[in-house]
Amino acid sequence: MAARGLGVAVVPELTAEEAGAFGVRTVRIVEPEVRGRLALAWRTDRPASPAAKVLLGQLRIALRAGE
Repeated sequence: MAARGLGVAVVPELTAEEAGAFGVRTVRIVEPEVRGRLALAWRTDRPASPAAKVLLGQLRIALRAGE
């Protein structure tokens, strides 16, 4: 939607080349400091789908790498 001029998006930092490829203009957020928290919830009364298992596995790897 941002690329079509219909909204804004907060995304990880893009290079000028990446921004141009998406057709967007970037503005660096300086204040306040941007922080985030990730929370996940899933059903436990049945087995997770194959896609959910892959997602959880990839998140575990990514979060471990950030320690």
